[in-house]
Amino acid sequence: MTRRVRLRHQSGMSDCGAACLAMILDYYGAPRTVNDVADDLAVGRDGTTALALVQAARGYGLEVRAFGRPAESIVGGHTMLPALVHWEHNHFVVVDRVTARHVLVVDPSRGRQRLTHDDFAERYSGVVLEFAAGDVAGKNQPARPRDTRWRREFLSLVWRNNRASLAATLCASVVLQVVGVVIPLLTAVFVDKVIPESDLRLLSLLAVALAGIAFVVLAVGALRTIVIALMRRRVDAALSGYSVERLFSLPFAYFMRRGTNDVAQRVGGIGTIRDLLTERVVSALIDGPLAIAYIAIVMWWAPGVGAGLLVLTVVQALLIWVVHRRVVDLKQREAATAAEAEGLLIENIRGIETVKASGTEAAVIARWTARFEQALSVSVRSSLVSGLVDAAQASLRAAAPAVLLFVGAIHVLDGRLSLGQLIAVNGMAVAAMGFVTSLLTLVQYLQSAAAYARRLRDILESAPEQQGLEVSTAPTLSGAISLRDVGFRYSPRSPWVLRGIDCEIPAGATVALVGRSGSGKSTLARLLLGLYIPDEGTVLYDGLDAQRLEARSLRAQFGVVTQDSTLFTGSVAENIATGNPDAPFEDIVRAASLAQIHEDIADLPMGYDTVLREGGGLSGGQRQRVTIARALLTRPRVLLFDEATSALDSVTEAAVVAGIGRLRQTRIVIAHRLSTVRTADLILVLEDGRVVESGTYAELLMQKGIFADLCAESAR
Repeated sequence: MTRRVRLRHQSGMSDCGAACLAMILDYYGAPRTVNDVADDLAVGRDGTTALALVQAARGYGLEVRAFGRPAESIVGGHTMLPALVHWEHNHFVVVDRVTARHVLVVDPSRGRQRLTHDDFAERYSGVVLEFAAGDVAGKNQPARPRDTRWRREFLSLVWRNNRASLAATLCASVVLQVVGVVIPLLTAVFVDKVIPESDLRLLSLLAVALAGIAFVVLAVGALRTIVIALMRRRVDAALSGYSVERLFSLPFAYFMRRGTNDVAQRVGGIGTIRDLLTERVVSALIDGPLAIAYIAIVMWWAPGVGAGLLVLTVVQALLIWVVHRRVVDLKQREAATAAEAEGLLIENIRGIETVKASGTEAAVIARWTARFEQALSVSVRSSLVSGLVDAAQASLRAAAPAVLLFVGAIHVLDGRLSLGQLIAVNGMAVAAMGFVTSLLTLVQYLQSAAAYARRLRDILESAPEQQGLEVSTAPTLSGAISLRDVGFRYSPRSPWVLRGIDCEIPAGATVALVGRSGSGKSTLARLLLGLYIPDEGTVLYDGLDAQRLEARSLRAQFGVVTQDSTLFTGSVAENIATGNPDAPFEDIVRAASLAQIHEDIADLPMGYDTVLREGGGLSGGQRQRVTIARALLTRPRVLLFDEATSALDSVTEAAVVAGIGRLRQTRIVIAHRLSTVRTADLILVLEDGRVVESGTYAELLMQKGIFADLCAESAR
């Protein structure tokens, strides 16, 4: 039988190439995770290229050839499979097999697809990569170890502070199931003793016993429900807290490779995992042993009925096993496509001003509808498969009592069972079927939870920022910064964004970074913040290597306003005090006054208590000044403003600059309006990622170089 390519889902929007290469490596016997391949590829913000995939594949030891080929060459069987192809001009997929009528494609974002030759030709972008085994590096070596400590942490968080609750739940479940054994036995006594002998006294005792059992079931069931609800709350808080803390420990590059909504969706799956680790696992711990016990009792009491029960159990288990891989595949695709559709909707709602102003509602709706219909299609297929399995199981459960009763009746007729014993045995057999069904339902739930766990695992198994480095808490800085031959690029195979940056910034100095769009100004700012790690050279603060300083303690001494600075849902005061929630109100007012926003806030209906929702209710200039106030509140040692005053009029901007100018921090300013950098102690002019000119405003004008040209252009 021809070996099939195993599906690997992409971790983020730009990881399709890495996922496809991981599938190819797995096919040739050298499995690697998608994240491992993405790290080796150094997938950047713009994804990867066919050339990078070729180089990486050769690095793994694969023989690879890249061609520009027409679709007919592939569907005609003239391409070595599996092959990696460029898809719809912005994606990569793996071609697994080609038949007389169809092409079987493995898409890392959508799963397996069976396309007609015409459909394939329409979506194929003309580039194909062929592979041969070669001397695959690591073929006989274990895959790179992953950080799986989160699994132990999750179990520890469930067990910690929940020992008593888990014990109480187990005890309550045991009591309820023991009661389930008692009732069939009482039924047997009723049929074999009470009715034939007309024993009213025994009937009264049975009635009292049944009433007592009903009370016990009510009380214990209610207690179990309350305990599980409280335990779920504690576990949810612990698991969500752990996951979010781990999320925010990841480096900035992780978020650049994934959409905001995609990341949020990954964390959102924690509820499904919580249910699995609390209620469903606890139920399985009870249902498993009880199913075995019930089957054993039935086998001892009525071997024929027990054999029939075993056959029905095996049939149910086989049914789940046969469709397991298909269900897991569909559940993973369902989670991914639903996240894409919801993310697109949220993005468009956030950008509603642009949508409305440009009159593009119809295009936005059409784009969302296409994504939603795709998600709906996957959901329908998933529901169809699950529904067919459920229907088959339901038919087995419906037929089981009749089948078991038929077998038991034979035992009654040949004298091996009494009528009461038959009813009791049949009741226990049906109860055992219920336990088996519960366990198989857990397997189905595991299939669904696995899709969410896989997406969450991408967060939990990614390396935190500065992992493996010996770092120390940053001391209180003076603000002196040195850049020594600094270079940066998004991946080893991408062009340099910055190269050969040398600069000395004295403490308290004002330095301006200027240059045309795309020259590397914002990237340099992110390097200074430690959001990016230099590929060459060193960034020093007070002579200390930034990579050897604990990132949070270093950044806590920065005041930053970037082009993308946002306001959060909360009051104006809370937004200003984001970096120091316990700041005195006087300090908040002081920061607002320096940012020239205090009077505007005072005019708001609730003043500093006015609630902002994603910046709504404030103009662009007001929002910028609130973020400037936020940066000034903590009295930072270094201020970094990336187009921080671009939305301000010249008068307000001058007032803000004058207010900040009275402070004694090191200031790094990125600005397009060159009039705002006249007073800078040093201006660095960037062009194509290099510093091409440096000096004061007057000195640079005298040079009549790029800076002078920029000034002339801005004056027009």
